[in-house]
Amino acid sequence: MAESRNARVARLANLFGVLAEKEAKLDGVLTVLANAQIKTLHQLEEFVLDTDRRFQGAAHCFQQTGHLFQETDRLFQESDRRAREIDERIDKLLNDIRQLVRRKRP
Repeated sequence: MAESRNARVARLANLFGVLAEKEAKLDGVLTVLANAQIKTLHQLEEFVLDTDRRFQGAAHCFQQTGHLFQETDRLFQESDRRAREIDERIDKLLNDIRQLVRRKRP
């Protein structure tokens, strides 16, 4: 038998109520998801900023290391130059001593 008009209206009203409840729940879930996405984006932003700071720090350390290597190289070159000068002075001194010894021999 066909449903009466009032029964249909009551059934539709009930369906609209159920839909309204489902929509409210869905709105709540969407709010939770939106808040989670915002929190995730903030965490990602902090992570990226922290990573950037670390890379800048590493770049600074690499730059300092490069300067230290250059300074070390300069010091080695200076040390080598001084060692050569000392060797030359020792050779000259030995030659002078030899000449002095030769002169004193009868």
